[in-house]
Amino acid sequence: MIRHETQHPRSKSDVTHDGGTMKKICEALSQTPLFSGLNHDLFHDYCGQTSIRIVWKGEILVNEGDPCNGIGIITEGQLALQKYTSSGDFATIELLGDGDIFGEYLIFGSKKNYPVTIEAVTNAKVIFISKDILMTLLYQSPEIMQSFLTILSDRIQAQNRRISLLAQKSLRQKIASYLIELLRDQLEKEGETPKSVRRTVSTQAVELPVSKEVVARLLAMPRPSFSRELISMERDGLVRVSGRVIWLLDLDRLERGIIEGFQA
Repeated sequence: MIRHETQHPRSKSDVTHDGGTMKKICEALSQTPLFSGLNHDLFHDYCGQTSIRIVWKGEILVNEGDPCNGIGIITEGQLALQKYTSSGDFATIELLGDGDIFGEYLIFGSKKNYPVTIEAVTNAKVIFISKDILMTLLYQSPEIMQSFLTILSDRIQAQNRRISLLAQKSLRQKIASYLIELLRDQLEKEGETPKSVRRTVSTQAVELPVSKEVVARLLAMPRPSFSRELISMERDGLVRVSGRVIWLLDLDRLERGIIEGFQA
């Protein structure tokens, strides 16, 4: 079962704040969406007042019900937002990776306790910024305020996409919707869209960001059901599976099936 601990206790995993560590924290922060592209002078003086923590795969950072006293910024590795049942079973609500932030949607809300457990999927490094420091930064810098509002907006859009995905009626629709979202995110980084690439290539490949077991939990379905449906989709000429790489062989049918349902 879940072990209880404070949100980010001082431990052997915490890094002490010597000059070299402060520099590393400032450099790491400058690569995150909250501070990217900003003059270091805007936040340099506060680097020594933040803490960086190394967490190991399987370690719990936050338990459901813990108070949110600040935000965490992932600079390396992956974390999972898990929802546990009383029997110990859990569903993966969301995966967070490099540059992602947690706690930002709670820290200024009327309900400040975490509704999920946060667990390390891989070894990871997380920088914690207290609420007081964050508020000071937001009040002093319109640029940081704009970045923070952009992060909140992106989080709302991501949650809306997830609600839409989980609202799909069939396993195939859920899987197809997830794969198309992966493709859109991939193409957006390349400055393309599914419509534009279809003019030059007939198939597109996406790579699952995590294991099929974790993806199945994200889609709220048993791992065997996920594998069986992928095999069935491959047999029907919709995809081709090679480990974590999945080729989308018929984008039109996949997109139409998400909206209209797949015909038997």
